[in-house]
Amino acid sequence: MKKIIKILLFIGLTSNLTYSQSVKLDTLLGANGLFSKFKPKEISTSQKLSFNLKMTYVMKEKNGKTTEMSAYFNTKHGYFGILNSKSDTQKFNTDDKNFNFMVYSHSLKNYVFSNDRKGNKTVMSIPINPQNNFKMEKVSLKKENIPSKKFTSSNLVGYPYNNSKNTAKDKVIVYLNEKTVSTKPQQNKQLSFAGLGFFLVDGKTVLSMSLENNGTIISMSKIEKVTITLNASEFKKEEMEGMDKAVEEMMKNLKKQ
Repeated sequence: MKKIIKILLFIGLTSNLTYSQSVKLDTLLGANGLFSKFKPKEISTSQKLSFNLKMTYVMKEKNGKTTEMSAYFNTKHGYFGILNSKSDTQKFNTDDKNFNFMVYSHSLKNYVFSNDRKGNKTVMSIPINPQNNFKMEKVSLKKENIPSKKFTSSNLVGYPYNNSKNTAKDKVIVYLNEKTVSTKPQQNKQLSFAGLGFFLVDGKTVLSMSLENNGTIISMSKIEKVTITLNASEFKKEEMEGMDKAVEEMMKNLKKQ
């Protein structure tokens, strides 16, 4: 959980889009939900990257500090992006001098797209995945004996479960849209950021809407349908020395696991 918090503290952001609308969640959840049509694929710097879903999160720390952030998802091909913003009013604009957008895929084909004050657009490989999260396949879920809560502007009901830990430091409470799940979920697919998002649990797409741990709460405040396209070919590719070789070695090691 500490790793999650560190990431979120570095990625304080808010983004305003010119086109968004409510999401029909019944098309994304359940046995015929998102993962029934899921076709993850690698991304490249020569294609147009599209995003159809925006999730807004709010993190409340023990000291009372509140941070809002957003993530943009492609729910078909399984990649998502994080807009690093220096302003609470920054919009998704690739021509903005402060534009900095990290895109993560299901492989190590991850990139950071950025712009500078002179209008130079560059893209660089980042062979790491975000320290993402509450891994449901590694825990035994138990129902938490507290009331359910409502999340997002759509008032989605979240049912509380815990990770079978007892100490305040280790215990994590997660709110899922499913009223009943297995004590040891068979979770082998996910599309999420900071533990919030979509998981395939027991053959159904389940939505994780909030995590609570040791006084820190991360909750989903909004889900929106959006239309965003980033033309990756507009950005000049830059590489750190030895990066291609490092990525190649990492990919080989992953395939052996």
